[in-house]
Amino acid sequence: MHLEFLSLGMLGGGLLGGAGIGSLFYKRLQKQLRKQGYQINTIEQLYNEVQRSSLRLDQNYLETIEALVRALEARDMYTRGHSDRVNQYSVAIAKKLNLSETEIEEIHHGSLLHDIGKIGVYDHILLKPQALTDEEFEMMKSHPQLGVEILGSVESLKKHVPIILHHHERQDGSGYPLGLKGDEIPLGARIVQVADTWDAMRSDRPYRRRLDLEIAVGRLREASGTQLDPNCVDAFLAAVNSKTGRVLSA
Repeated sequence: MHLEFLSLGMLGGGLLGGAGIGSLFYKRLQKQLRKQGYQINTIEQLYNEVQRSSLRLDQNYLETIEALVRALEARDMYTRGHSDRVNQYSVAIAKKLNLSETEIEEIHHGSLLHDIGKIGVYDHILLKPQALTDEEFEMMKSHPQLGVEILGSVESLKKHVPIILHHHERQDGSGYPLGLKGDEIPLGARIVQVADTWDAMRSDRPYRRRLDLEIAVGRLREASGTQLDPNCVDAFLAAVNSKTGRVLSA
């Protein structure tokens, strides 16, 4: 069974404690399973079990979601480890910006979860080895909002919503989903966007090889002020080894 439908059912149900959104995702899950001829009673049993788990502490929820992030990345060898690397870069940027321990902790969790909405993107789009069509890209662009739907029903996890929703906004307002500009974009999202952009450039993809370090640095500088926050770019470049691209020890 496609992982995204199982995951949506789990996350939308009692595991996140949101009755309304749980029903919505469960109905979607049932509909998809009926289309594919799967046994509903097995999924209903799973759903009932995770409903009972709604009494768990929020930390357990977070750990479960992070585990699903790992499962999401395991579907694609080209993005395996992406969230961990984005997390490492994001925390390094936050420290260089002298943010508080509380802010760094929020960025730590938010950066790990920034792509959680991709659980709801179909495999044939998420794993496509060629460039996406315009229609497919529009569907891919829905993942920030899907991430908000997954996490937004839990009060203690709502603090991560700004990162998840806005990490594809751009300084010049050409990003998505809301076209925010400059400081309208939450700082956490601006930090994660730099980290996300760097990892995308420095990782192999089915349709291209990773960029050389010098070229990637040049592209990052070019994007500073238009796509990316200049202060976050400067903090990132101060936090990494100019010869390896790896985060320097604190």
